[in-house]
Amino acid sequence: MPVYLKNGKMFGTVCAIDPEPYAFTEDEIEAIKRISSIISVILEGATSSKHDLVNDKLMRLEKLALLGQLSAGLAHELRNPMQSVKGFVQLLFQEDENNQFRDIVISELDRMNQLINDFLLATQPTAPKKANYPLNKIVDEVVELFKNEAMLQNIQLSLFNHVPEVVVFVDKAQIKQVLINIFKNALEAAGEGGIVSVQVRTDSREQVIVEVSDTGEGIPVSIIERVGEPFFSTKENGTGLGLAISKTIMREHNGAISFENHEGETKVMISLPMHETVKE
Repeated sequence: MPVYLKNGKMFGTVCAIDPEPYAFTEDEIEAIKRISSIISVILEGATSSKHDLVNDKLMRLEKLALLGQLSAGLAHELRNPMQSVKGFVQLLFQEDENNQFRDIVISELDRMNQLINDFLLATQPTAPKKANYPLNKIVDEVVELFKNEAMLQNIQLSLFNHVPEVVVFVDKAQIKQVLINIFKNALEAAGEGGIVSVQVRTDSREQVIVEVSDTGEGIPVSIIERVGEPFFSTKENGTGLGLAISKTIMREHNGAISFENHEGETKVMISLPMHETVKE
């Protein structure tokens, strides 16, 4: 019995086979027809939902790409007048004994400049300068950076290394930037008395994975797919640019960054290809 889609195309058939010679009754044929119709409805629903989902994603990506192009141009244009304003502020308050207002203005201008830098990194990344580095050493260096902060907040910071020395072909500074951003978010999420665990492991696809988990509140399932979009953040004063930059960097390294929610913990994983060499 054929299974037709709404557009009239035949998707497949429903077959009923008996090993013995047998003539199907009208009731049996009618039952097979009903099964065929049910399958057709299910297929239409599944195809339509998938099509809508793909369309939504494409529209969001197109909007982000357009926003990125427009904003990057605007960011470049903002830099010059900001530097001029900063110079004039320093000049105007040069002989003023009360430098409080000058310091506030300069601090805010510097913060705006940093936001512009972060945005440009997310939309127009710098080409990575790759070389062979031991990944374990990079992870160790980042863990060391956060040990004091973890201790001050009574956060248990643990490193579990499940692999021998693994060499990766990366831009060390950029990968450190990704890890620093992930560690910073994990410590903020874990909070006072929380736990942050770091694991280095490999998988069956010749990928090395750095997994950072924390005991914070987690990422709501409804927004987990949007994590990493520029200017999307769950933090009150967050810009979302840190993870956007991290995603871009991982893409430039043929790697990936992913997020998982489990009961009582959130996991952020970055994966990199092992033993990648320079392509001539």
